[in-house]
Amino acid sequence: MTLSTRELVVALALTVLGGLAWWYQSREGVQPAAGTPRDGVPEYIVEQASAVVMSEQGRPLRILDTPELRAYPDDGGTELDLPVLTVLDPEAPDGPRWTIRSESAWLAPREDEVLLEGRVYAQRDSAEGVPIRIYTSALLLLNDADYAETDRFVELTQGEDWVTAVNGMRFWFREPMRSRLYGRVRQRMMFASADDQNDETTRAER
Repeated sequence: MTLSTRELVVALALTVLGGLAWWYQSREGVQPAAGTPRDGVPEYIVEQASAVVMSEQGRPLRILDTPELRAYPDDGGTELDLPVLTVLDPEAPDGPRWTIRSESAWLAPREDEVLLEGRVYAQRDSAEGVPIRIYTSALLLLNDADYAETDRFVELTQGEDWVTAVNGMRFWFREPMRSRLYGRVRQRMMFASADDQNDETTRAER
């Protein structure tokens, strides 16, 4: 089922208030894999790198672009500068897609995890014309699950509606999109109510 922009924000709020099940009850406490970018000389450097991850059916799943990557030996992973990650829906490749940007990133040796750091910004366009946006300072993505999480302050916006969480979130990109927010949560939602003469907008904030 495809959620409208307003339904998504409502779903986020309801998830904060009452959602208890997540990740099919099997991936509690996902943590980054051992190993981080190491000090020293990288094994090789690639400029203007671009990579495409394909599904088993030969459809693009994710596209990663970076002006420079540095690969470290001994399972040190790969550092990325100013990465841009595009997440597509293989069932609707021409539909809305997620575009995620950050100042830097670390790619795990098995290339199944990406840790985005610095100013992290994600956006998904919508059929209604009001994009969904996510702002945070660190975001861990699991490539095989279209799943992301952070324990940092996070803000989700859509038009004039927004939700913030002090201790982060867990988020699933695939339809139906869903999330769980942690710590102190605030939200503001704008509701339009029509009377006989004109339209009035009601603000709800909590």
